[in-house]
Amino acid sequence: MRFGLVGLGWAARAFHLPALRTVPGAQIVGGADSSAEQRESFSRATGVPVFGTLDELLERTLPDVVVVGTPPDSHLELCLGALAGGAHVICEKPFVGSAEEADRVLAAAEAAGRRVAVNHEYREKPIFRAVKERIGAPDVGRLVFCQIVQLMDLAPWEEPVPWRRAMPNRTLFEGGVHLVDLLLMLYGERPEAVYARRSAGLDSEREADAIQLLTLEFPGGRLAQITIDRLCRAGTRYIELRADCEHASLRASHGGRVLLQLGMKRAERPGLRFVYGLGGVAWLERGTRRKTLARSPRNPGVVATGALFRKIAAALEEGREPPSSGREARDGLEVVDAAYRSAATGLRVELAP
Repeated sequence: MRFGLVGLGWAARAFHLPALRTVPGAQIVGGADSSAEQRESFSRATGVPVFGTLDELLERTLPDVVVVGTPPDSHLELCLGALAGGAHVICEKPFVGSAEEADRVLAAAEAAGRRVAVNHEYREKPIFRAVKERIGAPDVGRLVFCQIVQLMDLAPWEEPVPWRRAMPNRTLFEGGVHLVDLLLMLYGERPEAVYARRSAGLDSEREADAIQLLTLEFPGGRLAQITIDRLCRAGTRYIELRADCEHASLRASHGGRVLLQLGMKRAERPGLRFVYGLGGVAWLERGTRRKTLARSPRNPGVVATGALFRKIAAALEEGREPPSSGREARDGLEVVDAAYRSAATGLRVELAP
């Protein structure tokens, strides 16, 4: 299968290129970027032919799949262009700007007989896979409530990446979409309604969602919550996930843990306990007892992107809907859209069936 890359910056070099090198039979036939500097350095480092536009890439290399790794505001145009050129699409997250734009891309894919996937690679990180696989097991039971917390000491208006810093009021859209996608994966369906509040902290004049609180209502009376705090001066916790099920709670901590505990802590067993997971760890809790389920490697992003790309490539070759499909990403964007509407109006927003 022939792959072309659009956007030759950090995402392509750190994630997409290493991931594609693990896909059986993958050929990287070319790359495209509007920056001459990026093209030159990428070509020098990889030996891959480079072009200034998507059209040139499509015409000169005839890729079966185009991987879109540019900033989000360009995704719609590039996805539509790749589909029109006869290629399947793997798009970096966030997919496009809204659920409405996602519908346009999905309609174009249907008309072209092509498929779209989105790189929500968190689905393939071992710790989150372990949680997903244990939900519904006889000793764990059905999912009742799930909470995801993200704590970062990085205000959105202080982002080092210029295009991220230019959209400080879109934190939930740009980074939080990972958390939304994880919830949809764990519940296995769309929520029925969303209620959200947002804040820029003490700077009331600033338009930014540095703090986000979301409540999602799933069928069967089940609830979920997402808390994002980008103004946390304490230790960073990139993702802390707790899935409370009928018979046990499933936990995952992304970002690495090394803990040596001696003595007693409230609601935990006394004694000596050593917890480690350089890229993250998942465990099961039942009362004060815990069991480790999985650990992530040091480079979980590369490993997870490779695992997802291999599954996507296999699905495309077999002519079936890929995992982390554009349709699933569209559902996540619908939740994000609803959260922003809810925060703006103060009202609970119901999603269409």
